[in-house]
Amino acid sequence: MRAPAHAAAADDAGEIHIAGVLVQSRPLSLLLVQRAIEAIEGAEVFQTSAEGKLVVVVEAASARQVLERVDAMRAISGVLDAALVYQHAEPAAAMQQEFEP
Repeated sequence: MRAPAHAAAADDAGEIHIAGVLVQSRPLSLLLVQRAIEAIEGAEVFQTSAEGKLVVVVEAASARQVLERVDAMRAISGVLDAALVYQHAEPAAAMQQEFEP
């Protein structure tokens, strides 16, 4: 698959990217779309609605990978649209830190 033109030229070394994606599918295709999204590496369906909306959380190593996964969701049969609504990046080392209550 060709990277989208708007993707970063280089992957972000040593980072973890967490993204929120809103997917609109045909209501009758909801279960098939959900299964297809869950087969995408790093993607997890957080919530669905009977109207065909899915809230998806994506974890990836770079902004490019996040965009590739969103494009993969758009390519699923039954998907009307997939919109990146949130993205956050942290150094991978920061995700390993322990926090005291």
